[in-house]
Amino acid sequence: MTTPCAPSSAPGLEDTVPLQVAGAARGRLVPAVASALAGMTEFFLPADGGFALRDAGLAPAARSRLLQQAALALRERGLVPGWRDELCELRDGDVELARFERGAFRSLGLCNRAVHVNGCLADGRLWIARRSARKASSPRKLDNLAAGAISAGESPRLCAIRELWEEAGVPGELAARVGFPGARVHSLRRIRHGVHEEIVLCADLLLPPDFLPRCQDGEVEEFYCMTPGEVATALAGDEFSTEAALVTRDWLRRAGPRPG
Repeated sequence: MTTPCAPSSAPGLEDTVPLQVAGAARGRLVPAVASALAGMTEFFLPADGGFALRDAGLAPAARSRLLQQAALALRERGLVPGWRDELCELRDGDVELARFERGAFRSLGLCNRAVHVNGCLADGRLWIARRSARKASSPRKLDNLAAGAISAGESPRLCAIRELWEEAGVPGELAARVGFPGARVHSLRRIRHGVHEEIVLCADLLLPPDFLPRCQDGEVEEFYCMTPGEVATALAGDEFSTEAALVTRDWLRRAGPRPG
């Protein structure tokens, strides 16, 4: 299931304008980015109170090149602060429309995809991560055991396996057991330099009782093995990052009432 999608009039988006890609409104532009697009006429043109990518008649590969060039131009203007040198896919359902720089998705307010993995034990406890203080987004907030954006050409399962190793040191043989219950959550919110919109695929991994997570890439500061009650208290105290809170609440709902 998917949680209901937030409308474009969600709090904080009142001053944004639409961006059309592949003939439909798919992004939301904050004023600073909209102002920049007005001067980038080689890539965008005014349309319906916002802007449209000049991609009429283009195939996905050509649209990808155009969006990547536009992303580089925005970067030169200081409007893609989170540049990753990583491509992600802009999709319409199961159809790939383009692939371009991950950091530019937020600048253009376009929807990206991610996987978050709940690391659970048979007794109902969850392994919860604390994000590094060096993270640009939600530093030191609580997070799921592993989480990350799905790279272009990568399946959700391969993304989960990669992130489980990088963020929690889960070996491949164990990570390959990750399950996807069909649950997904939608996040839409204003951020400092753009609009964050993301579809998060929820995944679960049952871990052996003697497993101890160890971060490999420096993105996690600490891990906690928490009871459902402790997790619920942390959620009530707003201790989780936005997307991790949505995914964790979904897990608690699916797991049902448990002691502790």
